[in-house]
Amino acid sequence: MPNFSLRVLSTLTVCALLFPLHVADAASVNCPGTAVTTDREFQLTTSVAAVCLASAAGNLNGNSDAINALGYVTLDKSDDATTGALPGALTFTPPTSGLSGTFLITAPGYSSFVLALKSGEGQLNPDWAAFLLPAGILSGAWAILNGNQQLSHANLYGLPTPTPLPGALVLMGTALAGSYGIGRWRRRNARSPTAV
Repeated sequence: MPNFSLRVLSTLTVCALLFPLHVADAASVNCPGTAVTTDREFQLTTSVAAVCLASAAGNLNGNSDAINALGYVTLDKSDDATTGALPGALTFTPPTSGLSGTFLITAPGYSSFVLALKSGEGQLNPDWAAFLLPAGILSGAWAILNGNQQLSHANLYGLPTPTPLPGALVLMGTALAGSYGIGRWRRRNARSPTAV
């Protein structure tokens, strides 16, 4: 029996050396990310670091707000089932209240996502923070640090994914541009005096 245990142990050791487990490193970003401890910090943890896009006092409701002014479309809001162009695109746990939780995005047709967290007003500032998510990052964890005012709601924003031109249109455009250039070249050369 001891021989069997040694063989299993040596096999497991070889497997661990040849096929190491890769655990994705989590990256936490605080927004606004100040060194002072008298403000509220919002935190987003994802497998690739997000970017603190903006933070401020006041409300952020997804209706002609500061993130919409940057060109982003409101897709969903965690505290209701009707706000946005794509209700249900954001699974936010918990949808309201709490100081931490998780999120998951399912938003076909959209990319370049911004996730904004809104807390209560009247105690610490900022009242909200917005994070620009890296391409392909659709899940992670969130937290509100400093203070005890819980989550009011979260907003998901995105940009419509550009629709690529079908290959035939691209080829036709290239052919037209080429024939236009050849025609101009022929007309210009026809007018040029030839040297004797």
